[in-house]
Amino acid sequence: MAKHPVPKQRSTSTRSRTRYSTWKTNELKRLTKLSRTVPCPKCKQPRRPHTACPTCGYYRGRVVIDLAAKDAKKVKTIKA
Repeated sequence: MAKHPVPKQRSTSTRSRTRYSTWKTNELKRLTKLSRTVPCPKCKQPRRPHTACPTCGYYRGRVVIDLAAKDAKKVKTIKA
C-alpha cells in the first residue's frame, strides 16, 4: 500500500482562508472576463473586447480572419 505525504504541521485558519480567497477572486475575474462583451461596429453582434469578431472577422475596420477561406477549409476536410 502506498504511503501518502502528510504535512508536518497543521495549516492555520488564516493560511487556509487566504488560499481560498485568492482562488475565489481569480475565479470571479475569469468569469467576469468571459461575460464582458461589446457590439461589433461592423455587424453589431456581441464580441469580446480587443478581439476579432467571430461572426464577420473584422477588427478595427479591417479583415483579420478570412471566414470564406476558413469555411472552404472546413468543407474540404468534411468531404475528404
